Amino acid sequence: PPRIFGVRYRDTVYSLNWIPLGGFVRMVGEEDPSHPRSFARQARWKRAIVLVAGSVMNLAFPIAVFAILFTLPHDTIVGTVTISGVSPDSPAQEAGLRPGDQVLEVEGKRVENHFDLVQTIMGRLGRPTEFTIRRGLIVTGLAFSPELAPVDKVTITPRLRPPEHVVVEEVTDPSTEMSLRAAQNVNPDAQVGDRIRQGAIGVLIGTANPKIVQRSFPVWDSVPMAVGRAWDVLALTQATLTSWARGGPDPGLTGPVGIAQVTGEIAEEIPNIGFSPMFEFVALISISLGIVNLLPIPALDGGRLLFVGIEWVRRGKRISPQREGFVHMVGFALLIGLIVAMSYRDIVRIIAGESFIR
Repeated sequence: PPRIFGVRYRDTVYSLNWIPLGGFVRMVGEEDPSHPRSFARQARWKRAIVLVAGSVMNLAFPIAVFAILFTLPHDTIVGTVTISGVSPDSPAQEAGLRPGDQVLEVEGKRVENHFDLVQTIMGRLGRPTEFTIRRGLIVTGLAFSPELAPVDKVTITPRLRPPEHVVVEEVTDPSTEMSLRAAQNVNPDAQVGDRIRQGAIGVLIGTANPKIVQRSFPVWDSVPMAVGRAWDVLALTQATLTSWARGGPDPGLTGPVGIAQVTGEIAEEIPNIGFSPMFEFVALISISLGIVNLLPIPALDGGRLLFVGIEWVRRGKRISPQREGFVHMVGFALLIGLIVAMSYRDIVRIIAGESFIR
């Protein structure tokens, strides 16, 4: 792409370009082995390592991000995650959850806010998941005693493809319809005739008595915590993409314009939700890039890795540079088209005043 400026250091040019579609590395002779120092001339194992290295860094970067987040004093929103509504015929209803129940733990992990709950559920789509809940409040005399309320464990399997409901004024079929009032609890902008998709387990949740507390952890605690959090984000990304590929809800794919918009919206909410969601978003972008880049799509590292694999299967006989180059060129054109299409959709949403995070 057109270059704003570039700096040459040894044999490498580092440049800033005019088209902000993400970073890239272009090596000498990516398909043509005729150049003595070309990438294509290197041994197969060397090429494979180079092609995988970028995604490995994308997947490792969130660990560093979260380790820094946990080590430095940071704001975290905490409160009591409470179920405010349960959809008919949903996994939550089948498991016996009721409005007023408090979610204490999911799979042994403490739940401190609704972000924790949503992230954990989305990372376990299609898998039986154990919830530890407190059953409402017990009234003793004139005082409420939460500590006396019974604590139960229930197993729920979050759905890969939750059903949609049509928003109506008066519900006649709870399995396919949702009242306007209930819909506006999910989306304040909902109108009659809209279609609202249930959540993975079919509940409405909120964080009661939320407050922002400042925390920090020593390095020997923050690094294992960072690995666990990065794994959770990776599982969430994989589960979301798998659900989408199987016909589930739109994961909200965005282009560069949408990413910038989401960043701005999260930044505006920092006084209310703290810095953690921003770090989560950065980690999500990095992990998503790492996963997508390894897919066997021409022009991406995964596509080039596929050609290395084909060469290995053919016992060193590689596909001609002209054919491989043509395949990558077509793949690149399709990727640019996809980015333009996503950016167009993002711009339309911005003009319409839609939020990207609500």
